[in-house]
Amino acid sequence: MPASMSRDEILQWLTRNGWSPDRGIEEKAREFISEVVAESEKEGFSVIPFDAAVRFITTYGLLKLTHPSDPESKLITNPTGGYEGDFREIAELSEELGKRLFRIGYDLPDGGIFVVAEDGEFYCIHHTGAYCLGSDEFNFFSNWVRGDLQSV
Repeated sequence: MPASMSRDEILQWLTRNGWSPDRGIEEKAREFISEVVAESEKEGFSVIPFDAAVRFITTYGLLKLTHPSDPESKLITNPTGGYEGDFREIAELSEELGKRLFRIGYDLPDGGIFVVAEDGEFYCIHHTGAYCLGSDEFNFFSNWVRGDLQSV
């Protein structure tokens, strides 16, 4: 397992993968969020966007982040990517945690779905279970790279 990444290392990794500090995709983020809300309603498990989700999607949305030591492994920050039935699983985890969740992306090839909670914590819903990935985006990115997922 790679060592924990510092904030500077995470910023460098994000930059290598197309992010920049002045990047913002406000208009596209609104479209993505509307699409996610509509999809959740269609599945019968409505989600409501909140500040932490909007902020993450606006800042990091539409990135394809390649794992630094495994080019086949990617973290895709597209909240519209997911699978049929995701919103049921998101609703179940939300109920278990007692806080609202919003889908923010997924990873390949594992197929884990990433969500952010209204308090800014990040989680992964995977076929093997639900995992916490950290209390902010830097913990989230670092823990994803390290494969450090704590069971919920």
